[in-house]
Amino acid sequence: MAKSGAGRRSLKNYELTNLFFSLTLIVALGIVVTFVFRYYGNRNMGIAEDGERGIVSEAMHPGSDIAIFNLGTKIYQTSHQYRNPLDIPVTDDGFLKELFAIPGVREVTVDQRSIMIRKDASASWENIRPRLREVVERHLHLHY
Repeated sequence: MAKSGAGRRSLKNYELTNLFFSLTLIVALGIVVTFVFRYYGNRNMGIAEDGERGIVSEAMHPGSDIAIFNLGTKIYQTSHQYRNPLDIPVTDDGFLKELFAIPGVREVTVDQRSIMIRKDASASWENIRPRLREVVERHLHLHY
């Protein structure tokens, strides 16, 4: 009988050790999960990593009819393409109308963090670029 009692005591020690190990593992996993959610949750909250809210970069080649502005903030949830001013929805806050009002702008595509502009073949980027930047930066400043 003494042997069976000693066996029970040793099992209780293992149970306590397993309980302590399990609780330690749960706390460690909780810390890791908290870190991951905080890191990735705050990373893309509408502002670029360096805090830039305006135009982060632009791709515009003199021989191309397309320019792309990458933004530091999310401006739309989905991608939309507007081939002319008649495609602009009534809910537009004036941003798309201002872009199409720039002489030479033929098509505007907006995505979450980018704006793609297609110009007329006869227009030059040197004439369009300053006005494009002005409209985009003003829109971002007023709304974001």
